[in-house]
Amino acid sequence: MPTESSRVAAAQAAARARRAKPSARLLSKAEVVERVGLTYPTIWKWMRGGKFPRARELGGKIAWLESDVERWINGLPVTKLKGDGA
Repeated sequence: MPTESSRVAAAQAAARARRAKPSARLLSKAEVVERVGLTYPTIWKWMRGGKFPRARELGGKIAWLESDVERWINGLPVTKLKGDGA
């Protein structure tokens, strides 16, 4: 028969496992525009040109995977500062 401490440990392990699994979150057009600081026409143009992640269709609306947008943001070049080596 499991003890109280083993039940608590099992519950804590299950909670850690749930937190460790990244869930796919969708971002609306408004959220993406706000997050990346671009207008929707620019985002649309960049999507068509392969410079921005493609949106997904969801019930007649469009949405982006948050992970795709985050990966795009993280892939942006870092600004060089005056005095940086060549």
